[in-house]
Formats: sequence, structure tokens, C-alpha cells
Amino acid sequence: MKAGGIMLDVMGWYTGLFLMAAIPWVELIVVIPIGIGAGLNPVTVGMIAFIGNALSVVFIIYGMDAFKEKQWVKKWKNRLKAIHLFRKEQSEAKLAKKQERKQKLQTIFDKYGVVGLALTGPGITGIHLAAIVAVTFKANKQKVAVWMNISLFIWAVAMTGMSVYGIDRLLGWFG
Repeated sequence: MKAGGIMLDVMGWYTGLFLMAAIPWVELIVVIPIGIGAGLNPVTVGMIAFIGNALSVVFIIYGMDAFKEKQWVKKWKNRLKAIHLFRKEQSEAKLAKKQERKQKLQTIFDKYGVVGLALTGPGITGIHLAAIVAVTFKANKQKVAVWMNISLFIWAVAMTGMSVYGIDRLLGWFG
């Protein structure tokens, strides 16, 4: 294979990693080990995964208000409310359970704030959902964006380190 073909192959890998990191619940926790396992440069993989994840989180934080104002979203929410009212009559137990979950999230947010939510988000719920929860609970968007990105950076460094040393150790056992 020619050098140009190899370069395109590597660029394809990095583009794929970037896009996968931006997808909720895939995120950098999954993407970094895949990229490093494929033999790509660990530092570049970590940076690409961080950037892909961080950009999508910032988009969610600052784009939620504009998204909520779309006419089709308002219609969809009204339909859901009508369905919810119908189901509410049918299932008070499910509604109570949903309210309980919401209250737990509110309690966690009240206790640990944006920082706690940001630092635990990638490992527990995913950073995208953590950002949505923070914004939904009326946290300052700039604070949410800063702490979510600090958290992503810490998680990216940790996952890169664990992936590099974990894969090297694993290969050492077999070879």
C-alpha cells in the first residue's frame, strides 16, 4: 500500500474516533481503548476523543434552549403531555417511581453540584446526560461547560493511561 493510502486510512480512523466520541453513551471511555488497541498514537487518540466529546457537550449545553423553542418540539411535548395525562390515570405507581428518580437526581445535584455531576458523569450516566441534567436543574451554563470539559480532560487522560498500560501489560502476558 502506498504512503497516501496509509495516511487516508489513519485519518479515517481518527475521524471515526472523533465522531464516536461525540455520540452519547459511546463517548471517550469506549473510544480511547478502541483507538489505542488499533495501534494509533495514544496522545492523539486521547486528544481527538476529548475534542469530539467536549464539542458535543458544549453543543448540548448551549443548544438546548434553541432546541426547546422549535415549533415541532413544542408540538411533540404537548403530545407527550396528553399521553402522560392518559397514562397517569392508568398508572399512578409508575408516575411515583419517575418522580422518585427525579428527586434523587435533584438531591445528588443539590449535594454535589455541577462539579460532582461533571466528575462522576462519564463513569455513571455519560457526560451528555450529566450536562442535560445540570442545565435542566438551572445551573449556570458557563459553569456547566467549564466543569464538564475539565471532567472530560481528566477522564481522557485517565482512560488513555489505563488503555496504554493495560494493553501493554495484556500483550506482555501473551507474548
